[in-house]
Amino acid sequence: MSEHLNTKQIGDLMNSHESNCSSLADSINQYNASHNLQQGVNALCRLQQADGSWEGEVVWCPMLVAQYVLMCHITQTPIAAERRDTILRQFATTRLPSGAWGLHEYSEPYLFVTALVYVGARILGIQPNDPLLAPAHQFIQKQGGVLEIPSWGKFWLAMLNLYDWQGLNPVLPEVWKLPEWLPVYPGNFYCHTRLIYLAMAYIYGHKLQLSLTPLLQALRQELYPQDYASVNFLAARCALRDEETYNPPSLVLKLIYQVTGLYERWHSSSLRQTALADLIPAIKFELRTSNYSSISPVSGLLNIIALWLYNPQDTDLQQAMDAFEGWIWQDEEAGLRITGARSSTWDTGFAIQALQAASPHVDVADSLAQAQAFLVTQQIQTSFPDFASFHRIDPKGGFCFAGVWHGWPVSDCTAEALIGIINAPGMTQENAQNAVQFLLRCQNADGGFGSYERCRIRSTLEWMNPAEMFASSMTERSYIECTASCIAALHKFQQTYPNLLTDKVTLAIRRSDRWLRRQQRTDGSWEGFWGVNFIYGTLFGVHGLLAAGATPQEPAIQKACAWLISKQREDGGWGEHFAGCLSQRYIEHTQSQVIHTAWALMALLQAEAPYWDAITNGAAFVMNHQLDNGGWAKQDPAGVFFHTALLDYTFYRSYFPVWALGLYESCRLKRMV
Repeated sequence: MSEHLNTKQIGDLMNSHESNCSSLADSINQYNASHNLQQGVNALCRLQQADGSWEGEVVWCPMLVAQYVLMCHITQTPIAAERRDTILRQFATTRLPSGAWGLHEYSEPYLFVTALVYVGARILGIQPNDPLLAPAHQFIQKQGGVLEIPSWGKFWLAMLNLYDWQGLNPVLPEVWKLPEWLPVYPGNFYCHTRLIYLAMAYIYGHKLQLSLTPLLQALRQELYPQDYASVNFLAARCALRDEETYNPPSLVLKLIYQVTGLYERWHSSSLRQTALADLIPAIKFELRTSNYSSISPVSGLLNIIALWLYNPQDTDLQQAMDAFEGWIWQDEEAGLRITGARSSTWDTGFAIQALQAASPHVDVADSLAQAQAFLVTQQIQTSFPDFASFHRIDPKGGFCFAGVWHGWPVSDCTAEALIGIINAPGMTQENAQNAVQFLLRCQNADGGFGSYERCRIRSTLEWMNPAEMFASSMTERSYIECTASCIAALHKFQQTYPNLLTDKVTLAIRRSDRWLRRQQRTDGSWEGFWGVNFIYGTLFGVHGLLAAGATPQEPAIQKACAWLISKQREDGGWGEHFAGCLSQRYIEHTQSQVIHTAWALMALLQAEAPYWDAITNGAAFVMNHQLDNGGWAKQDPAGVFFHTALLDYTFYRSYFPVWALGLYESCRLKRMV
């Protein structure tokens, strides 16, 4: 079928698809979802915590656990024997079939992850010929050693004296002294990126390198096929393993590397010391405003090393070490993991809306009340002192992805929370208004919404992205998901408080509606950024346009629904392969996925799409794959960030199917009237 559907093709698709689906729909007699919905709600409520919240683990890869081990080794922090065993269990359970490690569970082997895990396991006492490490050692040797490891890997190995600092393109602390109006000033970077490179700049400015020990001497021999002293590290600065280079350095970035390399040879010592001194207050501000957790464990580990390098007795250092425990998940089966993110507000906001969708058919009153009472407490109530000096927007009124303790509010987390609790007890008019004002601070000049803040500059700066494994990570931008969620929240606020912020909210919705329409592809879909991928983006695209005032009869909505129907599989489900995140085109999965099917159903049902037999078949797929305990089995990860890193949001399979079945049952009963 053509990727570009005109009006006639949409009509033909409707007729042909309804004909193909009608026999199956007749045979399943329209499926009464009430029993399955009750079971799904029961399973979801069993996951609710005592405080009323939900939080599922956000699973990434063992890279973070390996870096934790390396951080402990660098800072001379002992790892207890029991923790050592749980870390090694995680390394064992996350190996790929080849015996190496990848960026996610379906990844090809990555030298970056494999080398860090290998070094981490060796630090924990595992020998190179141990079955855990022998295949990885062979993989490293087959790659010609670690010389072409991506830049972040070079950085970690350099701190351990396993890579020479000459082999790294400089991470200059002096760039933080540049005028803020320059696009290349780090304060203009995407918040995760700028905080990673903030700590990196401090560490690089000191050229931290551990003293050589017998273990490190042995690792040098294991990580390089040639004698370490003969390695030409300077020539390897831009040498990168092709298989891990999703975003190769541009010509402009290579020129920047040459200039910074020359500067590093003849830099001013006094300016270096001044620049380094300026970085410590920024690192401490980040720690203190995030309850010492940092925005993510990636930057958190680097912040700990930077503070240790600054002063091993610093009072903030121990608090950061203690707070890092909050990123850790652990069980007997998989050992110790470090989550990619904490997600209490995010999961609770979606779970509330799933229960609200189920509420006409299932008694959810107690769980819903407890969840709303919890979520009301997660709003940031005050501004941070001197936030603008540290490149932050005013967080007042926002909700974080993790929880109020995290200190980093996000636009769509705030929006989804507001939608779920705007009419809840304790959510005052003032609190709702503060949430909306935070959302408005996240709206970009193009009308779309960023995630943590609005875009600070026009350029995306991808031409100077130094993180070769990831893309679209240099600046804030407008996202389909964030924009749609914000439109829906602003619309809900307008319905609830029609006389508050009227002009500002109306204008914001109008501008974001125009932006969202411009992003729709000619085939009717939208490309997601934070989920896999086009089904996810199209769910939010439809959701946003409807909230902005679109009708189900509008061409944009009809094209989106027709596109979704064109991707339905023979078993009634939908399934999209994560490889499409890399190619930025739709790639069908070999198996239907329950989460993807729920997303497609939610979009079609919200849009009142005229494909009832197809919708029924999709609902049947979801119900037929429900487990005896009321939940749904794990399938492929449905989350992603920066195109390459898959995340398994473990509770997505708990509330999205419930949400879809709740909408389905309401629509089914409405059709019977």
